[in-house]
Amino acid sequence: MLSLCESGVEAFIRYIEARGYPRQNLSVALDEIQYLRDPSRFLKLLFDHHGDDLKIAVSGSSSFAIKSKFRESLVGRTIPLELFNLDFGEYCRFVGRQYDFSAEWPEQLDLEVRPVFQHFSETGAYPGLASTKEIATKSRRIRQIIQTYIQTDVRELGKIRYPDRFESLLRLLADQAASLVQVSELASSLRMARETVEEYIFLLEQTYIIRRLRPFSGNARSELTRTPKIYFEDNGVLAMCRAYEFLPLDGALFENAVFTELRKRFGIERLHFWRTTEGQEIDFIIDEGRVAVEAKLRPRPTDCKNLFKFKKRYSAKRLVICGMEKPVSLPEGVEFRYPWHLADSIGQQ
Repeated sequence: MLSLCESGVEAFIRYIEARGYPRQNLSVALDEIQYLRDPSRFLKLLFDHHGDDLKIAVSGSSSFAIKSKFRESLVGRTIPLELFNLDFGEYCRFVGRQYDFSAEWPEQLDLEVRPVFQHFSETGAYPGLASTKEIATKSRRIRQIIQTYIQTDVRELGKIRYPDRFESLLRLLADQAASLVQVSELASSLRMARETVEEYIFLLEQTYIIRRLRPFSGNARSELTRTPKIYFEDNGVLAMCRAYEFLPLDGALFENAVFTELRKRFGIERLHFWRTTEGQEIDFIIDEGRVAVEAKLRPRPTDCKNLFKFKKRYSAKRLVICGMEKPVSLPEGVEFRYPWHLADSIGQQ
């Protein structure tokens, strides 16, 4: 099919006609579009000359390659969509479980779901691996993804000049997941120019390996307004980059899992964190301060103090603490949510 598309739009249309497909209301899906020499020109001509007859869907496994190869503008011709790894609801269906997380639940059902979410948080959300039961097999396949995609394809796409340092950067970022990331410190540790580190981080974002979360700021002088936190788009990849094996669920993995669920639901533009120069911090701020969420693996009432400080400053409508275990008690005004209910409960109000 690649050689056919390289032959031009008219050759592609003749192929469709020769196969006996109807020209009207025909849907055409083209995967790995980035392998075409000039995909933007091909799609532009296809849309301009045959768009009334065809519905065209294109996809690719490398967003960076797609963006770098699309030289001509397709403004007005495309509707871009981001396809993420499975969210937890989708993951449950992949492993043979069906739940309505927006419904009111009995406590017993939460106890049933807890080990499923724990496994999800420890091993990641790649669709091809979700139903794989053998941990050793799943671990091996995650390592293959890292080796073939991150360490080979991403390096080649980005024309990485220092592959060993690129891999070391990935390991450092994994060790600092869910934490503030200072580019100058990374550059010093890797003995690289700051500009090169920033270039590599940008590449990892464009290829959906990591994501920087920007701070929320009300222009208060006491707030850090520039330093981002770093998260990984998949917990399985995060674990493998940290230790080359799946890890027991800890605070960083849990917070990263909560981030991925919120990111898939609300998008990165609606999501921030809050931190002051005095060290007061809240993990997630949603919709410009409407909702403040603290993610703790095993939350305690004392974990709520920064939520109240944020509310006093910005009049947040909802204060939420999220964890794997429900505290015996919480201060008045703070909601508790298990991570599998968090996004739905926020989205409903």
